[in-house]
Amino acid sequence: MTSSLEGKVVAVTGGGRGIGRAIALAAANEGASVVVADYGVSVDGREGASSDAADEVVAEIIAAGGQAVSAAEDVSTMEGGRRIVQTAVDHFGRIDGLVCCAGITVMKYLWELEEHEWDDVIAVHLKGHFSCAQAAARVMMPQGSGSLVFIGSGAFTGTPNMPSYATAKAGVLGFTWSTAYALARFGITTNCVVPSAATRMSDSIYGNAEMLSDQPGETVRSDLATGTPRDPANVAPIVLYLLGDQAREINGQVFRAQGYEIAHFGDIAWDKAMKNDGPWDVASIADRLPVELGPTLTPRPVPWPEAPR
Repeated sequence: MTSSLEGKVVAVTGGGRGIGRAIALAAANEGASVVVADYGVSVDGREGASSDAADEVVAEIIAAGGQAVSAAEDVSTMEGGRRIVQTAVDHFGRIDGLVCCAGITVMKYLWELEEHEWDDVIAVHLKGHFSCAQAAARVMMPQGSGSLVFIGSGAFTGTPNMPSYATAKAGVLGFTWSTAYALARFGITTNCVVPSAATRMSDSIYGNAEMLSDQPGETVRSDLATGTPRDPANVAPIVLYLLGDQAREINGQVFRAQGYEIAHFGDIAWDKAMKNDGPWDVASIADRLPVELGPTLTPRPVPWPEAPR
C-alpha cells in the first residue's frame, strides 16, 4: 500500500520540537518531503534564535531515508512565512501541505502582562498562521489542490493566566473557518487540530509535576511522555490524515487530539433566546434575563490555575 503522503511536499512550522517535530517525522515516514521550519527560540520567544532544532530533525529524517530541509524563519514576519514556502518550492518544486505548529506563550495575568509580551504571542500565533497560510495559498491556488492544518489549543476557552495565548488560539479558530470558506473553490482544504500533549511548553506551565491526574500514564513532563497518552506522537496521525487525499472532502473542521481520543468540535450556537414585542429597556432586561437566559451566567469554572486571592 502506498504511504498516505507519498510524493507530497509538507511544511511544518515549529517542526523542531514537541508536536511539530512529531508531525514532521511522521509526515516523512509517510512519504512526504518535509520543510522543517523552526526559529529555535525559547518558550517565551525572547531568546535563542537558532537553526539547531530544525537541523536535528532534518538529519533524523534523512538518516531514516527521507527527504527534508530546514528553514529557521520567524513566522511572525511576512517575509518569514514567504521564505518557508519558498524553501519548499525551491527544494521540492511545490507545496501540498502546511501545518502551523509554531508557538510561544507567556504565563502572566492580565494585569501583569507587558505590551511587548502580548504583541509577541499574538504575532507568532496569529500573524504566524497568516504569513505562512497566505504564502502557501498563493502557490496552492494555481495547483488546484493543497491542505492547510492549523494548530489550536484548549486554552481558547479562557485560561486565566495566559490571556494573550488564549486570545491567539481563539483567533486561530476564526482564521480556520474564514480560510476554509475562501479557499474551498480552489481545491484547498483548511482544518484545525487542538492537541494535548507533553511538550516544553506544557513543562513551563505545569513545572516539574510528574502526573496530570490520578490516571495511570497521564504524564505531564515531556521527558517522561514517550509511549504514554501524553506523547506528542499521538497528535500526528489526525494531522497526517487531514493532509492526505482521503480527507479531501473535510474542510473547515476542528478536531481535538487528546491521548488516544479524537473528538470533533461541534457547531457554535446560541443556547437560549428571549424575545420582546418591541424595543428593549433596561428594566425589562433586568427582570427577565436572569430567569430566561440564566441561571448559569458566569464563566465556566477553570480548574487550573487558581486565580490569586
